[in-house]
Amino acid sequence: MSGTIPIDEMVDGQGGVRPQWRHLLSILSELGHADLLGRRQQIALALSDQTGILSSPSPLSGLISADEKTPEGPVGVVCDPIPLILKNEEFAALEKGVIQRARLLESLLRDIYGERSVLRDHLLPPALVWGNQGFLRGGNPDGGEAAGHFISCYAVDLVREPDGCWRVLADRVDRGNGIGLAIENRRQMARAIPEIFSSQPLRRLGSFLDRWQDGIQRPGSGESTNPSVALLTPGPASPHWGEHVILARELGCSLVETADLTVREGQLWLKTVRGLRRIDVLFIRQGGGSIDPLELDSVGPGGVSGLLDAARSGSVRLINDPRSGFAEALGLAPFLPRLTGWFLGEDPLLETIETVWLGDPETESFRERLLGPAGEQDGGHADRWVITSALGSDRTVQRLSILDDAKKAQLAEKVRHAPWRYVAYREPLASLSPTVGESAIVPRPIVLRLFAIQEDDGWTVLPGGVARVFESGEPVTVEPIRVVQTTKDVWVTVDEHVTQRGSSLVAHRPLAIRRDQADLPSRAADDFFWLGRYLEQIESGARLLHVTLAHIAGPDPSPRERADLEVLMRQMQATGIIHRVSMPGYGMSNIARNLAGTGSPDGYFARTLRKIIRLGPELADRLTQDVRDYLIHRANAILESFVRHGRSGDPTKTLDHLFSGANDLLVYSATLSGFVAENMVRSGGRQFLDLGRRIERASSVLLDCASVLDQPDVHQRGRMEGALRLMLELGDSVITYRSRYFSVVQPAPVLDLLLLDEDNPRGVGFQLTALRDSLAALVSDSPSVPAAQQAASRELAAAAEAIRVTLADLVNMVISADNQDAAAASLPAAIREAQRAVMSLSEQIGRCYFSVLNSPRLVGIGNDATIDDSMVGS
Repeated sequence: MSGTIPIDEMVDGQGGVRPQWRHLLSILSELGHADLLGRRQQIALALSDQTGILSSPSPLSGLISADEKTPEGPVGVVCDPIPLILKNEEFAALEKGVIQRARLLESLLRDIYGERSVLRDHLLPPALVWGNQGFLRGGNPDGGEAAGHFISCYAVDLVREPDGCWRVLADRVDRGNGIGLAIENRRQMARAIPEIFSSQPLRRLGSFLDRWQDGIQRPGSGESTNPSVALLTPGPASPHWGEHVILARELGCSLVETADLTVREGQLWLKTVRGLRRIDVLFIRQGGGSIDPLELDSVGPGGVSGLLDAARSGSVRLINDPRSGFAEALGLAPFLPRLTGWFLGEDPLLETIETVWLGDPETESFRERLLGPAGEQDGGHADRWVITSALGSDRTVQRLSILDDAKKAQLAEKVRHAPWRYVAYREPLASLSPTVGESAIVPRPIVLRLFAIQEDDGWTVLPGGVARVFESGEPVTVEPIRVVQTTKDVWVTVDEHVTQRGSSLVAHRPLAIRRDQADLPSRAADDFFWLGRYLEQIESGARLLHVTLAHIAGPDPSPRERADLEVLMRQMQATGIIHRVSMPGYGMSNIARNLAGTGSPDGYFARTLRKIIRLGPELADRLTQDVRDYLIHRANAILESFVRHGRSGDPTKTLDHLFSGANDLLVYSATLSGFVAENMVRSGGRQFLDLGRRIERASSVLLDCASVLDQPDVHQRGRMEGALRLMLELGDSVITYRSRYFSVVQPAPVLDLLLLDEDNPRGVGFQLTALRDSLAALVSDSPSVPAAQQAASRELAAAAEAIRVTLADLVNMVISADNQDAAAASLPAAIREAQRAVMSLSEQIGRCYFSVLNSPRLVGIGNDATIDDSMVGS
C-alpha cells in the first residue's frame, strides 16, 4: 500500500475539501454543532418510532429485573446527520464491481450445488467445501440444476484503504440486512435536515424498491397471479428486528416467525386466526442452517419442517436460497480472483482485503511467523493481523495485537492442529468520514455496505447504502454488530448523462373486495389480546388506587371509612398492587407507607407498563405510527416520573405523587382506547385487543364486587349501603346510577347495573355480550375457516352467554328476595365462580386461536417471576 495513514473522505491530501463535499460543508457550518447534535437525536427518535426499538440504552434499563431481560436484543440505530457522499463516477465503478462479485458468487453456488467442477479441477480445497458451515446438504435431488436464483438480494461490506481503493471486507449473502435501514435513513434525514438536500441533486432510492417489488410480484411457476409474500424474522429478540419491520413495510409483505408457518401437502401456509393462507414468496431473514429441522441440524431459531421440500417442488420461492450462506465463508476469499476468471472470463473489479487461508501448505512459514513469539512476526505488521474462522458463520475474531503470550500460544496450538479451519486477514485502515460527536465534528472510520438485487434481466444496485461508523480506536473487523449501531446515509451524486432505470408495470387480475383481516397471524392476534389485557390491568388498577386515595380522610377515619379502606386495601393486595399491609391502621400516614411502593420503578404499574412497551416492537408492523408513538413514549414518560419522584418520607407528598400517577395512568388507558377506536378497523388486531380488554374488565369488576360484598355484617342495611356505594365507585358507574335511581341505593339496581346491563360499558354484562358477539363474528360461516374452528368459536360464544345467564339468575334471585341485603350478602362465592369461568374462557380462546405459539404467557400479574401452572394456557 502507498501509505499507512487513513484517507479522509471529505478532505483531500492537500488539505482542501473534495468538490462533492463543499456545498454540504457550507450548510453544516451554518447549522453548527449544537444544532446537528439535536438533529441527530431527532433522527434517532424517529427511527426508534418506526420499530419500537430504543436508539440508545434507556435510562430505565437498569430498572428491568434480570428475568425480564433477553441476552441479546435488537440493535438500536443512530443515524449520523452528516452523510457519506460518493461521486457518480466513483459509484459507477463500485456498481460494476458489486455486480461482478454477485455474479461470481451466484455462479459458484450453482456449481457447488451442481456439478462441483471447482472440486474436480482443484480450484477449491475440499476442506473449504465440506467443512463450510453454510454448506447445506438438503439440496436438489441427484444434484440437479437449481431452479431460480440462489442470490436474489446481495450485500457487501467495503472499506477504502490508504491507497484509495475500495476493497471487500465481507460478503453478506445469507440475509444481507440493511436495505430497509438505508431507505429509512434517507427518509428521516430529509425530514429532520431538509436544508442539506437543497441544491444537491442525488440518485433516488425509490426506483430500486419499485423494481424489487415488481420482481417479487411477477408470478413464477406454481405461484398465483397475485403472489402472497411474507418476511421470515427470528423475532423481536433479533439484533436486526428494526430492519425487518422497516423492510416488511416497504415491500408490503407480512412479517412472520417460524411458529406462524406450516407446510401442508408440499405447500407453505401462514397460520391465521381464520385458518391457513398460502405463502408464495418467503424472504428469509434468519440463518439458513436453522430453516428446516426436518433436513438440517437446526441451530438457533426454530425452523419450518418441510420448507426445503416445498421450495424444491416450486410451490414457494425463497429469497435468498438458504444454501447461499456458503458464499460468506472467509476462507473462499483468497480463491475468488482465480474463480472470477474461471466462471466469468474476467479480471476482478473488486479486490478483497489481504486474506490468507492458513490451510495452504505454502503459508506454513507465514503462519509460524505470525503466531510465533514477539519479534519473529511478519514484517513488524503482526499487530494488525486477525485470526478467524475460514468456514462460515462464526465471525468471532482473535486480534493478535491484544493477545498475551499465553493466549497466543493457545491460539497457535489450535491453528496448528487444524489450520484449514482458519484464515488470517490484515485489519484494514478504513477511511475516515466527518461525524457528529458529543462535543465536536470528528473524523471516524467507516465501512460502506452496498446492496444489489437480481432479476430476470440482470442485477440492479441500490444507488446509495449504509455506512457503519466505528468509534475512534474501535477495530474494523468482520464481527457482527453487538451494540448501538451508528450509521450514515450514503449519497450518490447525479450525473446528467446517466439514465436511471425505472420499473415496468406489472399487470394483475382484478382483486376481490375484502373487508376483513383474515390473514392476521395467530402470534399477532395473541400479542393484541395481551396488549388489551395489560391496558385493562393498568386502568382497573389505577381506578382502584384512585378510589383508595379518595377515601383517605385524615388521621382518624370514621368506622364506615375504615371499613371501606379495609376492603380496598385487601383488594389491592389480592390484585398484586401491594404485596402486604406492612403498617396496621388506616390513618393517612400509615396508608401512605403501605402504598409507597405502588408508584416505585419496580412496582405493579411499572412492571405492567414494561410489558406493554415490550409488545410495541412485536406489533410495530400492525399499529399506526400515532398509536405506536403514544403507546411507547407515554409509557416511558410515566415510568420516568416513577423514577423522578421515587419514595418520599413525607406522607402528603407520597399521596400527591400517587394521585397524580393514577390520573396519568387513567388518561393513558383512555387515550389509547380512543386511538384504537378511531385508527383501527373493527376486525383483525382490534378485535383481539378488544377481546383481551373485555376479559380483563369482566374479571376485574367481578372480583371487586365479590370483595366488597365479602365483609363482616354486610347484610345489615347500613353496611350494605356503604358497600353498594363503594361498588359503584369502583365500577365508575356512580353518575349512571344516580341518573336512574337518584339517591336511593339498593342491591338489585346496583347489581343489575354492574353485572347485567348491556348498555353500561363499565359493567360485566356489556363485556360478556361483546365477547359473545365478537367470538361469533370471528367465524361467520367463512369458507376459509376450518369446520372444527368454527365449532370451537361457537362454543366460546356460547360459554360467554352462559356466564351472562348465570349472572342474570343471581341478580333475579336478589330482585325476588324478601331481604335483598341478605340475598346480596350471600353472593361472593357465586360471583367468584363466575370470575373463574371468565378466566377459563380466556384460556379457551388461547387454545383455539393462539395454540401455534411455542411458549405460554403469564396470566398472573402479581409477581412476574412466579408462574402458576393453573393459570397458564396451553
